[in-house]
Amino acid sequence: MEKPLSTWTCAIGLAPWLCLCAGLAGIVVERNIRDAQDALTQYGAAYSDHLDKQMVSNETILRGFSALFGAIGRSDPEIASRYARQVVAANPQIFLLEIVQVVERTRLDEFVAGMRRDGIPHFTVKSFSYESDRKWRPVTDKAHYYPIVFMEPMQAGAEEVLGLDVDSVSFLQRAMTESLRRRTPVASHPFRLVEGNLAYVVFSPITQPPGRDGSPPASNTRDELVVDMVIDAAKLTDAARSPMFDGGTLVVFHNDFRPDDTKGHLLHVMGQARSPVETAIFPSFVYEKPLATLGEPFSFIVKRQLGWSDLHLEMLALLAALTIISSLILVAYLRSQQQGRIVQIENRQRLWQLANHDGLTGLPNRMLLRDRMEQLLSRMMRHGKRLAVMFLDIDDFKQVNDTYGHDVGDQLIKLVAESLRTAVRAEDTVARMSGDEFVVLIESLEVREDLERVHRSIQEKLSDGFTIEGQPIRVRISIGIAMFPEDGETPESLIKRADMRMYENKAHRRVQ
Repeated sequence: MEKPLSTWTCAIGLAPWLCLCAGLAGIVVERNIRDAQDALTQYGAAYSDHLDKQMVSNETILRGFSALFGAIGRSDPEIASRYARQVVAANPQIFLLEIVQVVERTRLDEFVAGMRRDGIPHFTVKSFSYESDRKWRPVTDKAHYYPIVFMEPMQAGAEEVLGLDVDSVSFLQRAMTESLRRRTPVASHPFRLVEGNLAYVVFSPITQPPGRDGSPPASNTRDELVVDMVIDAAKLTDAARSPMFDGGTLVVFHNDFRPDDTKGHLLHVMGQARSPVETAIFPSFVYEKPLATLGEPFSFIVKRQLGWSDLHLEMLALLAALTIISSLILVAYLRSQQQGRIVQIENRQRLWQLANHDGLTGLPNRMLLRDRMEQLLSRMMRHGKRLAVMFLDIDDFKQVNDTYGHDVGDQLIKLVAESLRTAVRAEDTVARMSGDEFVVLIESLEVREDLERVHRSIQEKLSDGFTIEGQPIRVRISIGIAMFPEDGETPESLIKRADMRMYENKAHRRVQ
């Protein structure tokens, strides 16, 4: 028998659509993530390209200043100062331009006296304890000193920096020594200016001009000069032009350090931090690139932790709304289909009921009785059991109809049917053949006493009669019994034999 659509069936019908909608949402999210990754690549490439150009420009300026000072020497310091001031004014990332001179220990006193004669009356060569208490200290005895002899722009109070032995500051000493060894620009590790910004220094040896006869310049250290440029890292890029996105972290670091070591950070910019939930469920991407400069060994890295703000929430909200609306429509359709199926099944059941049951009593009719008898006979034969077929007829039923009317007769039929149902066992069958005739099937009889017990129960149920519309009506039943397999092995033969015995019983009672 067909069944109505179950909740699980409806859910299974809805599942593919929900999966499709979820797949579309997944495609949107995947596209958003890919767009965010592409945006990171574009941002990183543009930012690092800008830094590359700035650093290359710095090196070009440094080489130009080195060439100028190498050409004029200290013969015309005003030209060098004017050039340096113009360069710094045009390039805000350049904090200072300085000249360092290599001085042998044996010439130190003579060198200091000469600097004082040249207009710096309080000039002295001194060291600075940058790594400890940051105080000026006398220099120690050593073979060479590396004092700063030129600085532009010369700001108020900056004169005391003149004479600083660069060799006394370890991170400056390493970069300067490497620059002298390689004869190329070399950058120092990042450090913090007095003003608070991070900075670094690029050193480059000043190439001496060739001799008048075209001979190469002398390479002794007696008059060796080194130019250095102090770069303010905060001014290397315009933060307003390249704002940091949410979940972003940008680091420019010296290659002597790991990316996570803050000592090597030249730039460190962070956007709005992501929540722990966003960090747990969203991916992160990294763009990394070495900055392509000769004397500035820095690398650039930018990370992006994705979050809710990277998703196209309007599109997802629209997709969610369409999913909900379409799902409701689909559910309504499935429910209508289910209701239609239920009505169809109920109609089929009603038709089956009408076709197989008596319309007045609800008992199985002749057609259903035959089907049940065939099933019972097959089972009784298979298990070696006996089956009793009782044929019952209400005596003088026509007289009841004639006397009290057909409505009373119908009520009597219904009352007799109900009495028969209650008189037999639950597994037994009571059917209405036609008119006032009934058949009772009693299955799996073990002994004759079981049949007699049912017979007595029927007689007792009907012996008191009924009261219908205030009229007492007594009922007498004629019963004929046929046994399987003794009296027949087919429904027709057993019903026919029981019918014959019922009429014999009725005739016998009339004779009495």
